Amino acid sequence: MKTKKFNTFSIAGNGKTNEDYILCQDLFKEYSLAILADGMGGLSYGNQAAQIVSHAIADFIASNLHKYEPKELLCKAFDMADELIRQKCYELRCKMGAAVCVALIGKDSVHYAWQGNVRLYKKENDALVLLTTDHIVANENSTLLTRCINGKGFREPIPVETISINDDDTIYLCTDGYYQNTCNIQNHLPTDSNDDASLIEILFE
Repeated sequence: MKTKKFNTFSIAGNGKTNEDYILCQDLFKEYSLAILADGMGGLSYGNQAAQIVSHAIADFIASNLHKYEPKELLCKAFDMADELIRQKCYELRCKMGAAVCVALIGKDSVHYAWQGNVRLYKKENDALVLLTTDHIVANENSTLLTRCINGKGFREPIPVETISINDDDTIYLCTDGYYQNTCNIQNHLPTDSNDDASLIEILFE
């Protein structure tokens, strides 16, 4: 069994409340979980949305880890998060949502799923590889998410992928405020950002 270590970093954007949320925890036996959520700018209660999404996913996975295969487990966890956001939107009479990336870490593999533009990278043999695709539409003036968790269900299937893990590999989850404001994801922490900037580093030894 490989030893896992989590390092985390998060700063608020200039003059803003930090609407990113980090959740890392060990589960049963060899499993661990890392979740990074980014509350949607332009909507209400971004910090609450990120927390609701993260805890809904974590609680569902922890309660159902041995009931489903990883792909179905992650999809159902995203469905649960979406339902809780729907309920909160109704309660607060608002629109809220979050982008999110989830890594379910087993003995020799990582199962990951995402919505939006929270990214997952893998460092292997000193090469850094982006393993997610941003769900965005961008133009000169703005960037809009095409997928997120916002209480309205999912028009497309949740992407779920699996990768193998070896000793000395590293996994990174980071929000757009982080990867857009650093020249080196592995070794440089941004000190200034217009947007919230957050990172989860997962080390395997």
